[in-house]
Amino acid sequence: MRIKVFIQRIGETRLIELEENSNIEKLLKILGISPSEVVPVKNGIIVTEKEVLRDGDEIRLLSVVSGG
Repeated sequence: MRIKVFIQRIGETRLIELEENSNIEKLLKILGISPSEVVPVKNGIIVTEKEVLRDGDEIRLLSVVSGG
């Protein structure tokens, strides 16, 4: 399956090929991104790392920002 991924921290959109029934956690592992660094948004809805992906999904990996 193919999904579209926008990675905010680098301002880049990529098309990624994944096995059927892959989840956000697997996507992050492939991209080398720690789950604690991003908030995953699938088709406009915030989801967890366990969310299963489907062909054609659009994922936005928004950077976590903290300050003091």
